[in-house]
Amino acid sequence: MVQIKRIVCPVDFSEVSRHAFDRAVAVARSYKGEVTVLHVLPLPSPVPAVPYGPEGPGPFDFDIPDRPRTLAQLSRFLGVEHPGDVPVRQQIIEAGLVHKEILVQACRMSVDLIVMGTHGRSGVDHLFLGSVAEKTLRVSPIPVMIVPPKAPDAPAAGTPFESILCAVDFSQDSARALTYAASLAQHTGARLTIMHVVELMTVGYDPMVGGFDIEGFQKAMVAGARKQLQECAGNVTPGPGTIETVLGQGKPYKEIMREAGQRGADLIVVGVHGRSALDRLVFGSTTEHLIRRATCPILTVRSEARV
Repeated sequence: MVQIKRIVCPVDFSEVSRHAFDRAVAVARSYKGEVTVLHVLPLPSPVPAVPYGPEGPGPFDFDIPDRPRTLAQLSRFLGVEHPGDVPVRQQIIEAGLVHKEILVQACRMSVDLIVMGTHGRSGVDHLFLGSVAEKTLRVSPIPVMIVPPKAPDAPAAGTPFESILCAVDFSQDSARALTYAASLAQHTGARLTIMHVVELMTVGYDPMVGGFDIEGFQKAMVAGARKQLQECAGNVTPGPGTIETVLGQGKPYKEIMREAGQRGADLIVVGVHGRSALDRLVFGSTTEHLIRRATCPILTVRSEARV
């Protein structure tokens, strides 16, 4: 059974991070846990003190972060958002790489969950640079909950989740994600939907191959996936809520989003694969597509995550 007693919530004082903080508090309230609000200040970096000239750059100076001002911002943030029934701690750390420091602090504090917002960036800048949230979840051994800007407000009381959709691809990562999702459903009484999407490939006629039975091959794929999906559901310990399975066909992220919308899911759980940077750059991944387009929180779990 998953126990979420310590949550870290990185913030940048934006509305997006306030949204994520509310969600972190809702989960902590349900598990009688605590939240640590973390703000990472970038380390001072050398910048030219004067503009470039014919002789090259002028003397270098350091852009020193204003720690007192940051402390005041954090105090105002907590002063507005601080819940009375959930213990909240605060921490400010200076570091060079924000996402790496988030993981360092999360591991040092032995947290059970990282909750953070994403600004929903898009375009070339996002493609090449990514976001702090995506960089964190790609390497985090700790489950990460990403709260998109379009996600509904977190409940002020009661269960944090009523409908959970767990997408599986029958890998070790998705098996662990399903274990996590099932435990959340048992704790909150949420409805659990286990979904797999078969992405059928269009195969053209090849005279060298001859009469390949494409339709028969695709039917066999669907039948095999349906059998594996039922086996996954059979391994889940039933909770107070219902458990259903859905087998979709098409582009995985599109079908997952469509099903989540139809079922009113307030959480999507997925496993995270350790794909290479080049593979992600060229092809993307289902998880990354979901994060950029989802309208509810996305919880990512790696196969080595603590559950």
